[in-house]
Amino acid sequence: MTDFALSAPPANGRAMTLAGWALTGLFTAFMIFDAGIKLAGHPEVAKAETSLGLPAGSGFAIGVMEAAILALHLVPRTAVLGVVLVTALMGGTCAVHLLNGNPLFSHMLFGPYLAVFAWGGLWLRDPELRRLFPIRR
Repeated sequence: MTDFALSAPPANGRAMTLAGWALTGLFTAFMIFDAGIKLAGHPEVAKAETSLGLPAGSGFAIGVMEAAILALHLVPRTAVLGVVLVTALMGGTCAVHLLNGNPLFSHMLFGPYLAVFAWGGLWLRDPELRRLFPIRR
């Protein structure tokens, strides 16, 4: 009996790896910016906290959490844990926007879009992950 779920899909390794790093780079650039403005205490962060009903000063703690999760995601040994935590973080952002009645595609789903970039980048550059989660025809 063969296990079809664990068979590796045929792929151009170099092209997939480059595409994966490109997606990861875009995700990383956004997360560095986002965590950076929170850690720096940018005035727009305080405005966003207020408008979303978050406690004043919570942006710094969120920025620390984002930076830690990003670091886990970028280290190869902890990348899968990092991307799982990215997914949890982005699910939380989706919930906050839902509770505030924000628009679906521009606000609520922005976090999940980022999670798809994080997962997609890792999936494209990690053959072991592609073997565990193959795309079937």
